[in-house]
Amino acid sequence: MSRFRDIGPLPDPVVWHGATVLARDSAGRVLMQLRDDRANVVAPGQWCFFGGAVEPGETLETAARREFLEETGIDIADAPLEPLARFASGALVGGVVHVFTLGRPVTADEVTLGEGAGFAFLTRAQVERFDVIANFRRLLLELDEF
Repeated sequence: MSRFRDIGPLPDPVVWHGATVLARDSAGRVLMQLRDDRANVVAPGQWCFFGGAVEPGETLETAARREFLEETGIDIADAPLEPLARFASGALVGGVVHVFTLGRPVTADEVTLGEGAGFAFLTRAQVERFDVIANFRRLLLELDEF
């Protein structure tokens, strides 16, 4: 049994795993990455959580921590991470994205953007209006505390 809640059907077989981090500020807004708007980028110009591919031999949690550090400059090596959900990648056939929740708030001052066109802390209303990748939006809107 997975520690992650399934959001929709998962591919079979799974050929790719991604790990992402749902982080919030002290006001409860969600830290989101604006993806680069280039043809060679998956989901160009859309919003998602910071994260990326799990490398061979790496655990999901280790990948989530590494990707978050690479993309935000925030070291969460000692911060609590809790498995939250997983869903099929909308862009990579056979891919599953795993989402962890960060157990401490983050601030804009901590972020040094290492990848993407930008970042923002989004409210529920903004998630509803902005071009958020569908499964990330679905997950957020299903959360009781958001």
